[in-house]
Amino acid sequence: MIRKAVSIRTLMSVSMAIVISSFILLAGTLLNIFASNAIEDNALESASEIVTQVNNNLSTYINDILDVSDYIRELSRTTSNLNRATIQTRLEALISSRDDLVSITVCDLDGQVIISTEPRIEALPEEIASEQWFQRAADGEGDFFFTGPHKNSIGSDDYVISYSTIISYGDLNRGAAPAVLLIDLNFNTVEEISESAHLSQTGYIYILSNDGNIVYHPQKRLIDENVRQEDLESVREHVFGSYISDFEGRDRLTIIQTVEQTRWRIVGIAFMDELLEPLKPFRITLVSLMIVFVLIAILISRIISVHITKPLRELELSMRSVQDGNFDVTAPEGGSKEVASLSHSFKVMVKRIEDLMRKVRETEAVKRQRELDALQAKINPHFLYNTLDSVVWMAETGNNQGVVKMVTALASLFRISIAKGHDTITLKEELSHVESYLDIQSMRYKDKFRFSITLPEELENAPTIKLIIQPVVENSIYHGIKYLQEEGLITIEAKAQDDKIRIIIRDNGIGMSPETFSSLLDKQSEHKHSKDGNGIGLANIDERIKLSYGEEYGLSIESELDEGTIVTITIPHLPPIEPVVIKHS
Repeated sequence: MIRKAVSIRTLMSVSMAIVISSFILLAGTLLNIFASNAIEDNALESASEIVTQVNNNLSTYINDILDVSDYIRELSRTTSNLNRATIQTRLEALISSRDDLVSITVCDLDGQVIISTEPRIEALPEEIASEQWFQRAADGEGDFFFTGPHKNSIGSDDYVISYSTIISYGDLNRGAAPAVLLIDLNFNTVEEISESAHLSQTGYIYILSNDGNIVYHPQKRLIDENVRQEDLESVREHVFGSYISDFEGRDRLTIIQTVEQTRWRIVGIAFMDELLEPLKPFRITLVSLMIVFVLIAILISRIISVHITKPLRELELSMRSVQDGNFDVTAPEGGSKEVASLSHSFKVMVKRIEDLMRKVRETEAVKRQRELDALQAKINPHFLYNTLDSVVWMAETGNNQGVVKMVTALASLFRISIAKGHDTITLKEELSHVESYLDIQSMRYKDKFRFSITLPEELENAPTIKLIIQPVVENSIYHGIKYLQEEGLITIEAKAQDDKIRIIIRDNGIGMSPETFSSLLDKQSEHKHSKDGNGIGLANIDERIKLSYGEEYGLSIESELDEGTIVTITIPHLPPIEPVVIKHS
């Protein structure tokens, strides 16, 4: 029972499942992007709010320290001997009432301690005056400064944060003197404020001073010991705002804000993998659904593609077989109407190609043989006339030896040229033909040039197609040597290189420009360069060699004006053959 062919249009309507799969993938990808962006935005907003809250709490604490400073400033305005002890007592009471205050000290501008809650002061005045907190306050003229962290310079060696400013010390009515107020703070309050913020599971907050040093860090000891690193360089570059960067192999969100009173910067660190943790269940569900739907679409597309492409695949294999030269193939019979029509057209085409190739081969064989015969017979009449004219001239002058030599060379030249049925000759015979030609030209031009031919003995019987060297030599004479004022020189050398034979023809003629010698191998322009010679262009020789041996063989030309020309003929190094014996008729 003959199966009714189905159109490709019907099959393509079923294959829309592939398009649906693409839409599934696209929709799932977009949904994942939107969800990721939404969660990332929410995480950024939440983290920013936490850092802002830390900033507000830290600002409140700084304002509290400023209130303490104002309180001490008021106490220091009256310093009679009667109330100094009272001021000392009030300051000690203030220290004992707060866990964050380490000590309070008032020094004159020479570094001499006036009042201090430290029970024992070992630092000398000049040492105190050299401290950073002291110099910043002394040069600040009413400004206050936070310095830290650093070792306590008044009493213990604990690390503290120092608040320093200029105050007036003494009775205002009798003339108060400027003094430096120092309030040393520990890290308790700053640590509590910073640790209360939870940006992510392992996120944290640290604080930088206005000069870029770490004021507080939850792992500051490890940083000081170079066990832990912090990405301070990128923080210094961004100064303010938020950004996402990769540090130590993890993407992390960095939020930077500035504490107004101190110009400290609060740096919040949250890790993106932790912030996007809620996205994992959604992605798992989404990917699972997408995989299921895509597998269904793939299964459907597989069935459709096999149904559509099976006859096309068979047709492709048949075409490949024809491409390899095997015309004994059968086209597939099944498939859609379009494929069946294509198969029928293919069979007709193969039949026509086979017939055409057979005709082309036959025509090309005849054409090539006729071209070769024409090339061999294409001896310029001017050359023959000039040669015979030279013979007559030498005969009239009694130069019988020259007549014999020129006529002998001319006979040898014609013997190789008219040898039909022998397209391949030995390299020695080819060079013998060239030598005869050069002998004739040398006598015609009255020894205007010299020549030499070098042929290794092992290459004498190497086979070559004939008449490939003489046109090159002719080109050297007519386009190079002919115009020289001094004596010319033509050298011909044959040598074997690996599996190739290279025949190198050199002349010291006038040379050619790059445009000229590049056009010598152009089939379209070869007639321009052969009007003085025998008409066999170099492009024709190059084509003959390539047709006989392959594209890797042929002619190459190197030339430079006023320097000369080098033509290299490359042919394969084939097993030797017997010389061709040409009988006299």
